[in-house]
Amino acid sequence: MPKTGDLIKNGFEFSLSNGQKCIVKDFIGGGGQGEVYRVSIDGKEYALKWYFDRCQTEGLRNSLSDLIAGGAPSKSFLWPKLLIEHENKFGYLMDLLPTSYKKSQDILSRKINLSYVTACNACLQLADAFRHLHIAGLSYQDISWGNIFINPTTGDILVCDNDNVAPHGISVAGIAGTMGFMAPEIVRGDTNPDSYTDLFSLAVLMFRLLFLEHPFEGKRYAEAECYDQAFCQLIYGENPVFIFDPSGTNPPDSNTQGNAKLFWEKYPQYLQELFTMAFTKGLSDRENGRPLEQTWIDAFRKIRESLFPCPYCSVSIAYDEAVVSNGRINCYKCRKQLPLPPRIKITVGKRSRTISLNADTKLQVYQLEPTPDIEKGDVPVAEMAQNPNNPSSWGLRNLTSDNWFYMVADGEEKSCAPGRAIVLNKNLKINFGSATGETIV
Repeated sequence: MPKTGDLIKNGFEFSLSNGQKCIVKDFIGGGGQGEVYRVSIDGKEYALKWYFDRCQTEGLRNSLSDLIAGGAPSKSFLWPKLLIEHENKFGYLMDLLPTSYKKSQDILSRKINLSYVTACNACLQLADAFRHLHIAGLSYQDISWGNIFINPTTGDILVCDNDNVAPHGISVAGIAGTMGFMAPEIVRGDTNPDSYTDLFSLAVLMFRLLFLEHPFEGKRYAEAECYDQAFCQLIYGENPVFIFDPSGTNPPDSNTQGNAKLFWEKYPQYLQELFTMAFTKGLSDRENGRPLEQTWIDAFRKIRESLFPCPYCSVSIAYDEAVVSNGRINCYKCRKQLPLPPRIKITVGKRSRTISLNADTKLQVYQLEPTPDIEKGDVPVAEMAQNPNNPSSWGLRNLTSDNWFYMVADGEEKSCAPGRAIVLNKNLKINFGSATGETIV
């Protein structure tokens, strides 16, 4: 049976300016500003958010009109599409959330689990979504669990509740954020939300997705006797201390946060350093202490490129040059020493990246270009190929329309046509055009 809301009755019809009818089908859910309904326009279904009377302000109406006119910053936003008005009240139309997307807080409750790759994909897409938003001169102002949905199979994300988005430094609806995600200066009441506070909230959200803990809820949180407003003001605003702060003054509680250290060790040192920067220097230095979106994007791309399976327990391990010892690396889970995976070092000008060569590895177009353009997404240009007559022999198949060139053992240069594969041997050198590659096997 269809659910019903308090603001609009099921079956109600809105008349649109183009003559179409928007028919209310059923109630989806409610929040602090209004209610969301499933509606139909010419047989296609959408979501309609209708506001409570207290939120029916001219400022919000004008802001929505501006957001609709500007369009979504990227495909990751369920952006307002159309302002709908009736008897001096208003709401807005947006696309329905696909059923494959789940609440991000379901990760914390373990209702859904993300693999290493999908977790990195989710964080990468989050960083890219807010990069687009900030480039447009806008700030989200309330990055938190409640507004982010994740496809647990792919790691794709969708950002919802975009009606409070506003230009940098401006707050249309008086939104400060969600406690636990807000930047310290917002908790203290020192400033309004803006793109710098977004950067802080983004770091908190990504930390919670990856480590399933809050960056400030360490031992002193576990030992607290009262979690009242004054305590929240202290640990999130007045004196936040990172649970992996080098000072060691607020470490994860061993009884209630046993997984925190394990998850922390799971990720490479360069990612740990970014989070440490965000939650130490970034507590007070808004402009220089909070990693930018592109910095996060580069880090998560690097992790995805470096992953290889532990041969003993099968978990994914990130190859991290900073922790390699005597040609081996430790598995964070089974603790065994592992031989390093076969790799290929891609060099473009003065920039290089090292990519683990697994059975399912694909080289992406951005890896072979002078400027790694995030806009192109993941477009494969090469894939690993197994010799059907010799399963121990692997090659790299050319998925482009151009010839590649490579050097064989005797120094002779050969070409690899599109669709063909180069047999991978030690110290093989490949010319991809704008990039070169050298195997390390």
